[in-house]
Amino acid sequence: MSRANLQLEQGEKLIEEEGELCYRQITPTLYIDEGQVATHAFGPSPADKGRPSYSRSSLISAQDARDWHSRNANKPSEAVYAVSVHEVITAGTFAIDDSGAPLTAGEVRAPGHCFLDFRNMSKKEERELRAILYRHAMARGEIPTQPLNCDDGLFPVASLSIN
Repeated sequence: MSRANLQLEQGEKLIEEEGELCYRQITPTLYIDEGQVATHAFGPSPADKGRPSYSRSSLISAQDARDWHSRNANKPSEAVYAVSVHEVITAGTFAIDDSGAPLTAGEVRAPGHCFLDFRNMSKKEERELRAILYRHAMARGEIPTQPLNCDDGLFPVASLSIN
């Protein structure tokens, strides 16, 4: 996809800092055999409409992004992986900050939210892009974070160790 073909919608802006990381939350359904992250984890689900959710490292830490996701999404995050904006661009698409896009009534957006642009791609192009992003994320490795530990799902609970 060329920059000339990029169609930004209201409230969207291109992320141009190539060193920035885009964090991807890995939920239980994004694993395959023996705890291996699936390649499809880095692309959109049908509900995403070509806009898989990521978080910007310049606006939120990997830990805070994971905690927010685990508190607010249907499935908790079990791990965080990342791709750089440079890797996204060289793979043939763009990272888009949609923090200024309008929300529907009752909709909430994660802090630092962005998406990778899979819109208007064929299934073959989507598979190829997911595979490239997967390879970059796996080469970088899991971003160190801790699981959210909550007593009632509202507030983190400090871990206690008894000697």
